Amino acid sequence: MKSDWLPKSIRELMENFDHAGYELVVVGGAIRSFFIGEKPTDWDLSTSATPDEMLELSKLWGIRTIPTGIQHGTLTWIVEGLHLEITTYRIEGTYEGYRRPLEMTFTRDLKQDLARRDFTMNAMAYDLQKGIIDPFGGREDFQKKILRAVGDPKIRLAEDALRSFRAIRFATRYGLVLDQRLEEALDLEGEKVRHLSGERIKQELDLILEMEDWKSGVSGLLKFRLLRDWIPVWSHLYEKEIIDQPMELSERFARFASLMLESDAEPEESDWALVRLRASRKEREMIGSLLVHDPRVKRPIKTAYEARCLVRSLGVLGVEAWLELYSIWQGETEEAILIRQVAGDGTVAELKDLAIGGDDLINMGIQPGRKIGELLMNCLDFVLQSPANNDKEKLQAQIKKWIG
Repeated sequence: MKSDWLPKSIRELMENFDHAGYELVVVGGAIRSFFIGEKPTDWDLSTSATPDEMLELSKLWGIRTIPTGIQHGTLTWIVEGLHLEITTYRIEGTYEGYRRPLEMTFTRDLKQDLARRDFTMNAMAYDLQKGIIDPFGGREDFQKKILRAVGDPKIRLAEDALRSFRAIRFATRYGLVLDQRLEEALDLEGEKVRHLSGERIKQELDLILEMEDWKSGVSGLLKFRLLRDWIPVWSHLYEKEIIDQPMELSERFARFASLMLESDAEPEESDWALVRLRASRKEREMIGSLLVHDPRVKRPIKTAYEARCLVRSLGVLGVEAWLELYSIWQGETEEAILIRQVAGDGTVAELKDLAIGGDDLINMGIQPGRKIGELLMNCLDFVLQSPANNDKEKLQAQIKKWIG
């Protein structure tokens, strides 16, 4: 395997480490990307040099480093615009909290470092002189489309509960079949994901929802009950095979909302799940709006004003997702065409789009307070009735009529 797939800066850095008497190898996603013909975008490297030895080398070569996780042996090297995380080979001991190792020891032995990794496809390394180093058969597994754990899968999943999510994500991303022992381990150990933080669960779920084959990924999560304690309202979807129905949705939050709709979840149930997952307020509001304006219910929208009111309520981003959901249950109806036209014509949808603001009202002699907000909302409705009304002088004249 030639080294021409590596950026020149990484290749030269590997050569420099070698000349200094240390190993520097490429690990992780870059190798997977190479095998499937994709250009790697993230580069992770491992080395036999300790953190102190890496610091000495960086000073000697005049390369800036950031102590990203120096206590765990990781330094970020900034080389010709690339941010390269380089981690010392290490051995991990007993884990705590189903997530972090209690003990960690640096080692000079690459195989010991690879042995601590989760799956065989992630336990490969690339060395300039030796090429692919693959002590656990990861390359063959990856080529055969098999996801297999390094060592005993029950131990691997029990050590770090997030590995259960990663197994489903990797299988979905690369179209892999779970090894039977790994599948059995997932069935036994998957429930330990309840010990993880909501943020970590959401990160993994979001990555799956952003994939082209997202429904297959969610199906895997449901099959092994990985979301049972986080989004219990989805639990019945797998058994009912609703998850296998075709559903063309482009946005992650629309896909999340679609599963809530398929579950007949109330907006409050959805929001409770999103709170537990530590979703942002903006995302909660957007998904909540999609559920409140239930796209399963046919909308008797006949006028541009009614369409603009819906666009205002959903927001410019939300309305595109809502239209995708609406078309699933209703098809491409006349009201959907009208809403799409209104959403795309650039007319006012939010207060910030108005030609007048709070300062203008104060300059008109209106006292700061609730009255300002009420008048601006009235202005927005006035403009929604006719976009031509979004003119500062027209709005000032209308406000004068309202306040007498």
